[in-house]
Amino acid sequence: MKTINKKIDNGFSVMEIIIYLSIFTVMSIVVINSFIIILSSFSSIRTNHDLLDSGSMAMERITREIRNAKSIDLTGSNSVFESNSGAIRLKDVDGTSYIDITRSTNFLNLSKNGTLFGNLLAPNIIVTKLYFRHIVTAKGEAIKIEMILQDKRSKINKTANFYDTVTLRGGIN
Repeated sequence: MKTINKKIDNGFSVMEIIIYLSIFTVMSIVVINSFIIILSSFSSIRTNHDLLDSGSMAMERITREIRNAKSIDLTGSNSVFESNSGAIRLKDVDGTSYIDITRSTNFLNLSKNGTLFGNLLAPNIIVTKLYFRHIVTAKGEAIKIEMILQDKRSKINKTANFYDTVTLRGGIN
C-alpha cells in the first residue's frame, strides 16, 4: 500500500493577512476622510444658508418698514449712527403710531408702539454691526443700511454683509 502525501493548504499565510489588513486600513482611511469632508461641507453650507436667509429676511423687513414710513427719526448723530448708540423710529402718516428698529446686544429688535415684537434674526445669528446713513440729494432723501451678521454656532468665524438703500416716500424729521 502506497501512501500519498497531499499537502493540505487550509488558511492564509502571514504575508497575505498583512496585505489584506493594509488594503483594508487604506480603504478605511479614505472613507473616513471623505465622510469628514462631507460633514464639514454640510456645516459650511448650512451656516451660509442660515446667514443669507436670516439676513435677507431681516433686510427685507427693514426696507419695507422704512419705505412705508411717513417720517423717520434718527436717534444719534444727524447723518450716521451705529444702532448700538441709537435707534431708528419710523412714524406712520398720522404720527401716533411708530415702529422702532434697534440693535440690543446681538439682537435686531422690532417694536411697534413700544411693544416688542422680537428679534428679526434666526436664533443662531447675531448682529455685529448695523448702520443707517441719511442721504440727501436734490431729488429726494434715502437711508442707506449696512448690516453685518455672524453665525454664533459655527466653529469657523462666518460673517455676511448686507447693504441696501431705501428711497423715502415721506420726509425725515
